[in-house]
Amino acid sequence: MGERLYVGIDLGTYQSTIASSAGEMKTIETVVGRPKDPVARNMLGRDVLFGNDALRNKLACNLYRPMAAGVAQDDEENLAAAKAFVTHLIETVGPEEYDEVFGVICSPSHVSFTDKSNLVATLRGQVNAIMVVTEPFATAYGIGEIMGSICVDIGAGTTDIARLYGIFPTEEDQLTIQEAGDWIDLQLMELVQKKYTGAQVTKDMVRKWKEEFSYVSGDDREQMVELSVDGKKQVVDIGDLIKSACSMIIGKVGSAVKSIVASADPEYQPILRNNIILSGGGSLIEGIAEAVANDIADIGDVTVTCVEDPIEKVATGAMALAQDMPDEQYTAIN
Repeated sequence: MGERLYVGIDLGTYQSTIASSAGEMKTIETVVGRPKDPVARNMLGRDVLFGNDALRNKLACNLYRPMAAGVAQDDEENLAAAKAFVTHLIETVGPEEYDEVFGVICSPSHVSFTDKSNLVATLRGQVNAIMVVTEPFATAYGIGEIMGSICVDIGAGTTDIARLYGIFPTEEDQLTIQEAGDWIDLQLMELVQKKYTGAQVTKDMVRKWKEEFSYVSGDDREQMVELSVDGKKQVVDIGDLIKSACSMIIGKVGSAVKSIVASADPEYQPILRNNIILSGGGSLIEGIAEAVANDIADIGDVTVTCVEDPIEKVATGAMALAQDMPDEQYTAIN
């Protein structure tokens, strides 16, 4: 057998990361741009743009975010965009230098057969064999915490929770809720528009504010930002609004964790309660581990921590799993 490349892919709603067994790691915003007309095509000099390149030229392009809720949207244009994006993502780690490519791709905890089929279809022609696992399992595997933990992946499109006993989690061991990073962005947008009547804000604007300033603990902070109100530039304080918007997800996550604990083997519940791991972009919210711990303190002693480098952990965990699994665990897709 010739040389094989293993890849782990975290194909996310907002951004995607690929890690390879050759030591390559790339993160790209999950957005595809196609020029709107021949003038834009001539100006840009290409038929398709990806990530920041697409966003820089968004007024000249039709933009696609093809991975809503972490799975390929089931329509022709978005499926084509997803296929183009995944092809580009894999090309960044140099697969052409290898005889074959085996990959583990991560999905939310609960997806339909059609969604899984679409995920696999995006990789057809790019890898020789594929395995689909859930995001919290890949994270826990990568940090060596699958023998007794609850992993909570707070992504952009969904929050996925899994309890782990040292095996692949079953459907009953996992839970997906829709409140995640995008949901926080919408809450923040509504709060800004309510406080500053006439404020002109976009999802991209509030997401950047959240990523830069997010917190849920301590006193309200002053966070000044520039926005337009009825077309006029204003510099306003949104620090209290960021805290309020981010705090709204705490009870949602806490309720889901309580449900996962309550349905576990009662002899195992103390172990699970004392090893709750937060990951995904949402785990970067300052103070979130302590806030979740306080929210679920009524179920007994709890320990809640955040993983380091959460943006990369799903992909690196998936890549580690890819190297460790026997070939019969994969599905050939060529």
